[in-house]
Amino acid sequence: MSFLRTLRMLVLGETWVLPLGVLVVVLAGLGLRALDAALWREAGGPLLLAAVVVVLLAGVARTSRR
Repeated sequence: MSFLRTLRMLVLGETWVLPLGVLVVVLAGLGLRALDAALWREAGGPLLLAAVVVVLLAGVARTSRR
């Protein structure tokens, strides 16, 4: 049950890790798109999904240590 409580705290914005992580992911995606548009068209979606999952897990891990 603490996982759901932690996830709720993240979604409600009670941490700064998640918004900063999403910002980094979006900026990295824009950079990748500018560098290699063909790679972005082929792998952009899965890369973004993986990066957002990593950010979410990092936020949950950081919050659950408190």
